[in-house]
Amino acid sequence: MMARGGATKPAAVARAGARRPAARPRPPAWPLALAAIAVLAWAWRLLYLARLSRTPLGDSLGPDGQIYWDWSGYLIQHGPLGRNPFFMGPLYAYVLALLRTAFHLPIRGVLEVQSVLGAASVALLADAARRLTNRGVGIAIGLIVALFGMGVFMDGLILMESLLFFLECLLLWQVVRLGSRGATPWQAAALGLLIGLLAAGRATAVLLLVPGTFVIVPPGATRRRAAIGAVALVAGFLAISAPIAWRNHRVSGEWIPFTYNFGYNLYVGNNPEATGGFVWITGSQTHVIVGEHGDGAVDLDGREYLKKTRGLDLGPSASSRYWAAQALEWARRQPGRALQLAGRKLLLLWNRREVPQVENVDEFRSLVGPIGLPFLGSFAFIGPLALAGLFMAPRRGRPGGFLVATVACVTAGIVPFFVTDRYRHHLVPAAVLLAALTLERLVALRRLAPRERAALLRMLALGAIVVFLPAPGLSRETYEWGLAADLGARWLEHDRPDLALAEFEKAVAIQGSGRLPHLAGATGAAERGELDLNLAIALTRLHRDDEALGYYERAVREVPDDAASVRALARAYDERGRSAEAASLYARLPGLIGGDPGALIAQGWSAAPGRRWCASGSSSAGSRRPARRSRRRSAPASRRPSSMRISRCSRRWPGTARPRAASSRRSIPRPWLATPCWPTSWRRPGPCWDGRENVATRHMVDNPYRAHG
Repeated sequence: MMARGGATKPAAVARAGARRPAARPRPPAWPLALAAIAVLAWAWRLLYLARLSRTPLGDSLGPDGQIYWDWSGYLIQHGPLGRNPFFMGPLYAYVLALLRTAFHLPIRGVLEVQSVLGAASVALLADAARRLTNRGVGIAIGLIVALFGMGVFMDGLILMESLLFFLECLLLWQVVRLGSRGATPWQAAALGLLIGLLAAGRATAVLLLVPGTFVIVPPGATRRRAAIGAVALVAGFLAISAPIAWRNHRVSGEWIPFTYNFGYNLYVGNNPEATGGFVWITGSQTHVIVGEHGDGAVDLDGREYLKKTRGLDLGPSASSRYWAAQALEWARRQPGRALQLAGRKLLLLWNRREVPQVENVDEFRSLVGPIGLPFLGSFAFIGPLALAGLFMAPRRGRPGGFLVATVACVTAGIVPFFVTDRYRHHLVPAAVLLAALTLERLVALRRLAPRERAALLRMLALGAIVVFLPAPGLSRETYEWGLAADLGARWLEHDRPDLALAEFEKAVAIQGSGRLPHLAGATGAAERGELDLNLAIALTRLHRDDEALGYYERAVREVPDDAASVRALARAYDERGRSAEAASLYARLPGLIGGDPGALIAQGWSAAPGRRWCASGSSSAGSRRPARRSRRRSAPASRRPSSMRISRCSRRWPGTARPRAASSRRSIPRPWLATPCWPTSWRRPGPCWDGRENVATRHMVDNPYRAHG
């Protein structure tokens, strides 16, 4: 049949098709949305780092951050084997060493790498939420996590939390991706490898092997297939854990799978002074020289305290067993108190409040500005949704069951010990995916049956009650006191004793006003003594030596057995010609924790005034390591007001304790805020080599020393 114009219909259609260009395939919407969310997360983290660099907090390592930085420097200088068993998880220190060796990254460079990991974590959680629910919920979860305050905060610290958070998100994403179909042997081995890496950061992650075994077995699998999957999972785990155990045995002669801090941390959380957060178990003798014995953070294991105060010379594993036995004995004698403490820690774990230990997010927020979304980007929003999601997850197959098991494993890895914000941070990946399940139901609330709607609202109400229960925290006066004391410490690190002194005087004024609750016992004395010591250091740098002497003496009166304060006062006496009093204090140093290197340095200085530099060098060479003043603090005890953060170490020579507390935006001059370039004199070797002994003395006493660059 012919069409008009003599052409057949098929031919006409062909000509029309030739005239119209073929439609281009539309790009998939979800990958673009996921990429946009990841870019948003990355850009927000970079903006946070830029704002942070314009405050005294920029490039100022926290206590644990300094430990890891020095540890990685030791590995770079002496090789990966090291010399000590691991007291703290080794994963982050080795990753830092790798980044610093391969790319020569400074602190800011490492934080920028962590911002990429943070953005990748956001993308993984958003995609996992989409797979569990739908695209809309996945986008909502991605936006929430991209601007989640604690996630941004942890990505901006030299701590293992950013790396572990990424690995946890990767593990959960892989489990959700597998669904209920089980895993091939290679996939099971990859899961075991991820769990091994997590355990190399925090050994309690080994508990994840139990739910992991059930996830990898396909439905209806034979015993042989199930056994192959379990063997592959364990093989992947052993690929990480076996070399660590071998290395620990090689350097110490003891089989330590990951770390030997189990007993120490158990007693921290279960002792007569336990509060639910971190407390010192070594009395007021908290001054240690971190790095004195090399890598592994072994200076923090409490063995020197046991040796000098109790006459116990224990090895690594024996010290862990000793502390564990002490904790179990206390719990046996006071079962009611132990049970009450466990409930308190469970409450703190799920509470909207963050329990600071190393750094305080409120301190950073007061200087930097917004860190995340108010409310939506906090645990106050995620927590109730996650608790409601716990009741829905078992109906989502194996991925849902694994989420519940992950929450149980994280809880079991924290509650027996103590609660801090950075430990609770590892509850967030599973909590976010549980919250996604609740959000999906809330979106469809109108379509639910009345009975289901009422049940969902009851679960949400129960979750909100748990998360918003009153929890102990810092009083306003304690917060302001800690704020001023820590800001003073940061200014001292940046060689601004004038600004530091102003902040310390604020803290002293609050302390003397009677508004600050008196903190009795060794912990309170240590906190007050540290403030006095740091104030004396600031006065010394300002050449107000007579005023400084009074505060050195006050520090020693508060904490007579603190090596840093004793050595600083001895040095002050020595400079004023009070040799007999100085010699008496120097003689006490070897009996104090962290006092042995201080005594050697003191002998070196005794030789220095006479220009006997060879004798001075030989006396102090063995102790040329950064002094660490260990002050762990947490906020969960109403009877124990604690500071903004814990300075478990300070980058100073013995006698120059680094203060801790926080900072306040109004205290920083605007021109200084706008200048990210800080004085760098403290990074240089110092004028010792010119023979200017007075200048050299002040430089060594007053300026921190960064080991291994």
